[in-house]
Amino acid sequence: MSEADLDALDFAHVRRRLERLAMTPYGKEAARHLGPAPTLEAALVMQRSVSAARAMLCEESPVLGDLPQVRPALRQAGAAGATLRPAALAGLMQVMRAARALQGRVRRWPGLYPGAVEDLGAAPELLRRLEATVTPSGALREGASPRLAELTAAYLGLRAEAEAALREFQRRPEVARWLSDVERVHWQGDRVVMRLQSRHAEQVSGRRVGSGLGGQEELVEPLALVARNDRTERLCAEVSAEQQRVLREVTDAVRSHLPALERMVEAITWIDLAIAGARLAQTLDAAPPQLTDTPGVHLEGACHPLLLWEHRENGGVRPTPLSLTLDDQQRILLITGPNTGGKTVALKTVGLLTVMALCGLHLPVAGTARIGFYRRILVDVGDHQDLYHHLSTFAGHVEVLKRVLREADDRALVLLDELGTGTDPEEGAALAMAVLDELVARGVQGIVNTHLAPLKTYAERTAQVQNASMRFDHARLRPTYELQIGVAGASLGLVVARTQGLPEALVDRAEGYLRTLRPQEKPPLDASG
Repeated sequence: MSEADLDALDFAHVRRRLERLAMTPYGKEAARHLGPAPTLEAALVMQRSVSAARAMLCEESPVLGDLPQVRPALRQAGAAGATLRPAALAGLMQVMRAARALQGRVRRWPGLYPGAVEDLGAAPELLRRLEATVTPSGALREGASPRLAELTAAYLGLRAEAEAALREFQRRPEVARWLSDVERVHWQGDRVVMRLQSRHAEQVSGRRVGSGLGGQEELVEPLALVARNDRTERLCAEVSAEQQRVLREVTDAVRSHLPALERMVEAITWIDLAIAGARLAQTLDAAPPQLTDTPGVHLEGACHPLLLWEHRENGGVRPTPLSLTLDDQQRILLITGPNTGGKTVALKTVGLLTVMALCGLHLPVAGTARIGFYRRILVDVGDHQDLYHHLSTFAGHVEVLKRVLREADDRALVLLDELGTGTDPEEGAALAMAVLDELVARGVQGIVNTHLAPLKTYAERTAQVQNASMRFDHARLRPTYELQIGVAGASLGLVVARTQGLPEALVDRAEGYLRTLRPQEKPPLDASG
């Protein structure tokens, strides 16, 4: 399914919700790229994981937290001779510990992860090696190897001796007179030095190795300490070399376990996404739909997720649930009715809930929800006018229709908003009927919204095409947003114009013109009777 079709159905909003609900960078990344599963079985597997995560959340909190991203480190480790930094190794250690903590949850709720529990306990010997090599804060342990422990102890000993020697030198009367604090020690790299005011630097026998305070101070290495500093510097180089050897060795160990580590990360990703899906279901009071191989849609009391969130979180109007069925007997639902009556919302509700179901997510429905497996969902919603490419609104719709006719088959769900608009109404209706003929002949299922009156008659006489409408309350002059199956609706453009505040005299004049244009047409009645 194309990103353009997903965007037309506002699926990006669902992705962003999932991303916020995910706890790790892995789940967040998966949420950003979530799309309909390639097979029915894949959708069912994720649905079972979401259901298991929801059952888990009812009893205990998840153990995942804000884990570091280790995928770049794993890619780096894949190169021969690579050396991972201690911070990267500490991040990997943290992720491995978190994965092992998930094993108990997966054993208790087997549907949470479809793979082997052992995927979460990857490379236990590597974890022990990491724990012996780096600290949780990302520092290399001094005892990461016996040789490193020995060298580090010797190096620290030399530094302590160098500091003691410098203090002893600074206490000499001929030196102390130039210092404000004879106990103060300075280091430049691995060399111990004195800090003197520039005017006194010549009073001490030594090498000028730096300056400070804008040239007002100088760093002086006493000649008596040069040899000691040389030894400290050489030992520091040996410590660094051993540290690099240890890091290369541990990185080699990481490389040898890459397949298992990658499976572990994928397992965490799956579980985090499933938990995010469960949390999303909680915000919607959603339920898992029945997923079948046979294309079709059956919804009872379904609500658009975005409208439901707006109602619950921001006090928006409670969305009106809709119920409908698409199957072999009723392939195309032709929805008519007034502007602002909810036709596009109904179309988008069906499309978005179908996409969510094929992603394995739960749906906000009051009754039964059954979604068949569609290979593609093709959407034409909105104004496709493009001044840059010299496309009119109608030409833009034609471009989308070309793609629909190129790709639609009996495994496609087609959602067309305002089919046939943007040109002469009669020509638009004729084109729309020809398109519907073709879709019905191919066994396509879908929803088509329109204001074109001839299409209502077309639906009445065409098998597998069913009229539907959005009910309008004529007594209160406002839409009810209720979908009625089997009843064609009126556009009620002038009624809507009047209720939206156009001048009464202007609307009265328009009604006079309408009577002239449609002398045989009776005023529309309230569908409620």
